[in-house]
Amino acid sequence: MKIVKEILIRASIEKVYSAYVDIRGWKKVLDDVVDVHVDYDDGIHQEFNMTVQRGTSQETVHSVRFCYPYYAIEMFQTKPPPLFKSMSGVWKFIPQKNDVLVEATREFEIKKDINVDSSILEKFLEKNLSSFKKWIENCA
Repeated sequence: MKIVKEILIRASIEKVYSAYVDIRGWKKVLDDVVDVHVDYDDGIHQEFNMTVQRGTSQETVHSVRFCYPYYAIEMFQTKPPPLFKSMSGVWKFIPQKNDVLVEATREFEIKKDINVDSSILEKFLEKNLSSFKKWIENCA
């Protein structure tokens, strides 16, 4: 399945991209992020484990990202969330007159014999985009 969501952020492309590429800073932006352990980050290639709080339990994903400064960040998860067989995606950063349009795409496959409404992932993606918008426009 594929989900695409977008949001307009009133900030420079440099400021928006920097917030998304700074995985160590995500705990400040996303309230469900418990921990980020970075295995590798040279500014273009990133590999890390991220633990998030989901209700009363925590789940850890392992992600690999390819960063294209001020244009896009592509990712795939070698260890996706527990309900998913696979997860990949991209954030695209599209400059507008005084804003940046962030387009987030996720492609995923839910594990067999698991009945999950894909709208759950849509809501998480929308919440994350809104959290980044709020943080970038008010705090960064």
